[in-house]
Amino acid sequence: MKTRPDSSLGEKLRDGSLYERAPAHLRAQVLANLREAAQPKRSFKWAESSWIGLPFLGGGMTGIAACALVFMAFTWTQLPSRFDPVGEEIVASHVRALMSSRAIDVVSTDQHTVKPWFNGRINYAPPVVDLEAQGFPLVGGRLDYVDHRPVAVLVYRYLKHPIDLYVFPDNGGKTGSPVTPLKSHSEDGYSLVEWRHGGMVFWAISDASPVYVRHFADALTSASP
Repeated sequence: MKTRPDSSLGEKLRDGSLYERAPAHLRAQVLANLREAAQPKRSFKWAESSWIGLPFLGGGMTGIAACALVFMAFTWTQLPSRFDPVGEEIVASHVRALMSSRAIDVVSTDQHTVKPWFNGRINYAPPVVDLEAQGFPLVGGRLDYVDHRPVAVLVYRYLKHPIDLYVFPDNGGKTGSPVTPLKSHSEDGYSLVEWRHGGMVFWAISDASPVYVRHFADALTSASP
């Protein structure tokens, strides 16, 4: 008499023992490809694509899961992106920096070293604030390119999570203008906060919890003159 296996394929699919988390850069690359594929296309017709599900008929749990993945991928490509285009550039820039060897151009915890480093490299002086007492130490800075211009990126840290702070002039703002309400966003698994102050635009981004990115923005606006 045949013995029953300890765990069937269906049970393993349900209990998650076969699950393995994809690396962050692979997820970002897949979502970027999906976003590129989401450019205007002809309308979807089931008659033209019904063949997608046919190979999976009768495949049990595996077939259902595969059909669901195909359907979800198609749905994502058809949804228009409603996220701020500048925010999308910042997410892409942040991910590129994490994947590269130049996440930081000037390594220093001293604001009086980081701020002068930008002199002659950009045509404005980014405000650099020391937030170590608030739990967000400065670790350096770099140059990046966002919204068709070079921008300053100040790199902070919360525990083991890097926080990139993108700072560039607000074309419609005035020097000395008050802080605008903080706007929180989430994109590709990253938390972002956007605000304006003193004629500058600020974007903070990190893979840390949105609560801590918000705390970082609050601490920075409170410490800024």
